[in-house]
Amino acid sequence: MRIAAILSAHDEAEALPAVLAGLKPFGLHRILVVDDGSTDGTGDCARAAGAEVLRLEPGQGGGKGQAMRAGIDYLRGDSFDLYLFLDADGQHDPADLQGFLDHLAAHPATDFLIGSRHRDRARIPAKRWRTNALGSWTLGRIAGVTWEDTQSGFRLIRKKVLDRLDLRSRGFAIEMEIAMKAADWKLNWAHIPIRAIYHPGPPRSHFRGVLDTWLIAWESLKC
Repeated sequence: MRIAAILSAHDEAEALPAVLAGLKPFGLHRILVVDDGSTDGTGDCARAAGAEVLRLEPGQGGGKGQAMRAGIDYLRGDSFDLYLFLDADGQHDPADLQGFLDHLAAHPATDFLIGSRHRDRARIPAKRWRTNALGSWTLGRIAGVTWEDTQSGFRLIRKKVLDRLDLRSRGFAIEMEIAMKAADWKLNWAHIPIRAIYHPGPPRSHFRGVLDTWLIAWESLKC
């Protein structure tokens, strides 16, 4: 299997090198960091770690959704089997990718794999867990798919699935838009247990809890 990774990153020079180092043992086909207007040298750190960099200048990007769409467009013409997405801020352990690969080895027809923090619930802030659970349940009922963790940014998706989706979201809603539009097709879904990592101190994530959960639901239904 040839896997191309896309990591959208805004001012993640501190966390990104460890994430990229964690991906290195997997021998991925390509690793693309979409530098979304960073001012802290994120792009330079990515290049130093051996990743490709697509730079969106300040004002050119539009948040995580815009960065992910730019990355998909950048890689679309290449020949590979699966897109890998994971966050660049260190809230995902790249080593958990092995669980995705193990599942695919046992179930090669799987089309869409979502990293689920469901079994690591005790580590997730209660407010964040409640909004995630509500959004996952509500949109899953609408789409007719059972989802455990719709806000997880750790995903492995068949290229032939993702390339046929018309994506429009600009912010965090992109991940739910992908899932909602993919649900229109008869796909084989899987939830892969991953660690929930929350670092001490001020939150590094740019996610805004209830507000972004509401926006995700609204934008997903519009799309």
